[in-house]
Amino acid sequence: MKGPGIKDYLEYLTYLKKTAHDEGKKYIDISSRDLHHMISPNHATMPTCCQAIYKLMLEGDEILDQPRGHTGYGSRLFVRYYVDELENRNAKFPVKKRGRPNKSDEEKLHNRLMKPNRSTDDLKELICIWLREKDWEIETNKDTIRAHKNDEVWLINIEGSRRGRKLPLSKKLNIIFSDVENDASHYSIAFNESYHYKKQWNEIPRLFKDKLNVSLLFAGKNGKVTEYQ
Repeated sequence: MKGPGIKDYLEYLTYLKKTAHDEGKKYIDISSRDLHHMISPNHATMPTCCQAIYKLMLEGDEILDQPRGHTGYGSRLFVRYYVDELENRNAKFPVKKRGRPNKSDEEKLHNRLMKPNRSTDDLKELICIWLREKDWEIETNKDTIRAHKNDEVWLINIEGSRRGRKLPLSKKLNIIFSDVENDASHYSIAFNESYHYKKQWNEIPRLFKDKLNVSLLFAGKNGKVTEYQ
């Protein structure tokens, strides 16, 4: 037996949005998992469910969580529909070729920052986000970040993915200490996740690390930044 089609999903979503509007709500949150369970519990129509969700999004609506992978379809899709001015807002994803909806600038940035081999610029952006969350004020240069908080100054050298031979960690440390700033109290080098550099870091004497107050920052595949001291 054939399962529900996109028309069934669109009609139910339209009903939910109109009901929320009539009840005076500002928005309604929709999960693809819950919607699929309501409309099509016995058929594998998740791609159709997600397609309908994207189709009814208007400018200003938000994607709160996305499915993993490249299709844009899956049970993790979670969106917020704002239900004011339903007739006066344009579609968030104008109809074009079949397939995935257009990505917003925020989504494109998020996808770039989640890549394991980030460029220096993308790695710098990710480290800046991490620092701001910890209440550091920052200044950026081509491949460095200078962070301030209270009386502390933290100088971070950014080492994104580059072509060519990788310098050993000892030489990279020599480079940052060849241009020591008098007011800096903490020095770091930021890398994408790297077993190679973690191993070299563990071989450096603890006395050296403590004396110079130096650490490494590693950005994992999921965007999580961890400091190794």
